[in-house]
Amino acid sequence: MVPRSFWVQTGLLTVGCVVAYWGIRQIPVEPCDFLHYGDYVTADGVIEGCGYEETQFFDMAALRFPILARITPLGEVRVGEPSAFKLTLFTTQGRAIRAEDIAVSHTEKVHALIVDPSLEDYQHIHPQPAGPPGHYLFEMTPQRGGTYAVYLDFILLTTNRRTLVSTTIDVPGEVYPRSLGGAESRLGPWAFEMVVEGDRPRVDEDIVLRLDVRHAEGRRFSFQPVMGSYAHLVAFDGGRKGFAHLHPRNPLVQGQDPESPDLSFSMRLDRAGTYRVWAQIMIEEEEMLIPFDLTVGG
Repeated sequence: MVPRSFWVQTGLLTVGCVVAYWGIRQIPVEPCDFLHYGDYVTADGVIEGCGYEETQFFDMAALRFPILARITPLGEVRVGEPSAFKLTLFTTQGRAIRAEDIAVSHTEKVHALIVDPSLEDYQHIHPQPAGPPGHYLFEMTPQRGGTYAVYLDFILLTTNRRTLVSTTIDVPGEVYPRSLGGAESRLGPWAFEMVVEGDRPRVDEDIVLRLDVRHAEGRRFSFQPVMGSYAHLVAFDGGRKGFAHLHPRNPLVQGQDPESPDLSFSMRLDRAGTYRVWAQIMIEEEEMLIPFDLTVGG
């Protein structure tokens, strides 16, 4: 006769497996393209939808992923000096998010979008696994004082879904007010312009942006891919409530002329205001981050 304890243990294991299964099912599970994907936030605070275009602005207060992210400095943090940090990623149940649990997206596993209160210092960094499971290390050189917002973007292999969580880094030093720029920027011999196609940008309408790049001497040049694309745009609202991470409307590098790739982007915003937009490109092996400001009407 099978002992009663056997059936009790079997029942408990079965219940545990069912609970774990339905817990995972709370995050959408339909497969997405890992290189370029589009999504939107549902009323339940999860991201759904697949496609080649990312167009949405994500309000981090509206997202509810069962993952805890913490960043700890590994020494004294000073403005203008390289500083090392430890990132830990664990589920709310205490399970480590290992590097093996994360898919490669845009050529990296974990993307950290880091920006200071003035929106003048933006850095895109990729923490690397180091130490126990769920532990990652990265280095950054903060250029301003204040509390930096950190938005983490990755895809879990268990769900094939984009996961967004946020945390902060405190940097001692003076906190600068935000200064408004415009649609043009310069960096050395390079001139950049963010062109809005069509009508004045408004909320709840598709906004098409085009990045124009020129050399001061008018000479020809070539773009190189950055994280699998010819350009990336990241937009922050003034209050740093969230971000949009955009890729060209033609995200595929293959088949494009590197001297004139498609650098047009589509974005849709649900609130008016002035957004800081950072373009990330690589020209002649030099990676550049270029800031613009975009005002969106109601």
